[in-house]
Amino acid sequence: MSALVAALLACVLARPLAQTDVSGIVTYLYESNPSEIKPKMYNWEVRLNQADSHAGAYEVIQLTRPTTANAKGADVGPQVLVESKVITLGEDGAVHFNLYVGDKTPKENMGRRGHSGEPIIFSGIGTGNSASSWIVFPGATIARTVPSPKGTRLVDGKLSLIQFIVSDDRGEQFQTDVVLRRK
Repeated sequence: MSALVAALLACVLARPLAQTDVSGIVTYLYESNPSEIKPKMYNWEVRLNQADSHAGAYEVIQLTRPTTANAKGADVGPQVLVESKVITLGEDGAVHFNLYVGDKTPKENMGRRGHSGEPIIFSGIGTGNSASSWIVFPGATIARTVPSPKGTRLVDGKLSLIQFIVSDDRGEQFQTDVVLRRK
């Protein structure tokens, strides 16, 4: 029995760290008073394991929907924030990147009057790829923000990064989710 235990222990010790076996958020940092460039308010390091990294192309999208059935004015289709051609395998053969979201004060009148926005910056680790865009909300008031913490996992090809609840000038509320998803 001791030879079996020794063999199992040797296998466990020879494996890479558990962190590389799981796909998801490796680190998360909230910066309440962000600097001009980085960090932003919400800062993640995301790493996918080898199987998930090779399972298909990924993109970061924005999904916005009204929180009530009778609300009007939201763009309900997914908006691509970081294209799949930017999210590529790193030198180690895995998808690994940093993502930075949000300034302390959202930018007003994004796209049209009454909308607001937050910046999003993607930086590939081991790829040299980067991209930036804007998360545009159908309202000016951010009522609540729920970022995903360290340890959040990729499930069925999706990884929720942050959720915003916003209100427009009519008092209607909308939910905006920023998600890494497999195409």
